[in-house]
Amino acid sequence: MTSLDEELEHRSRAGQHPLRLRDMKKALLAIGYSLDRSQDCRGTARWMTGDRAGKSYPCITTGTREADTGLSAFNCAVRRDQNFARLQEMRTSGNFFAISKGGILEP
Repeated sequence: MTSLDEELEHRSRAGQHPLRLRDMKKALLAIGYSLDRSQDCRGTARWMTGDRAGKSYPCITTGTREADTGLSAFNCAVRRDQNFARLQEMRTSGNFFAISKGGILEP
């Protein structure tokens, strides 16, 4: 079993399931954001605490931008409104990820 398979199995047991990439994009657009795949960063995520401490899996982090302004979602000049709060909830929920070539895509 690969580290990716092991991570997906762990998340599945916790009730966390990957989205299709197009569904992730739709969810972001619905709250005024878009992915910036030019900022993809491939790497290895490692659990540092808990029962999975030391376990790792291949990941891809990517950019998230305000759809209308093009600013990074985390730029100091962007809106901090209900949609931003919703974005943060989505990102920290554990359920907002997709499988992409090379790993788990997490915006």
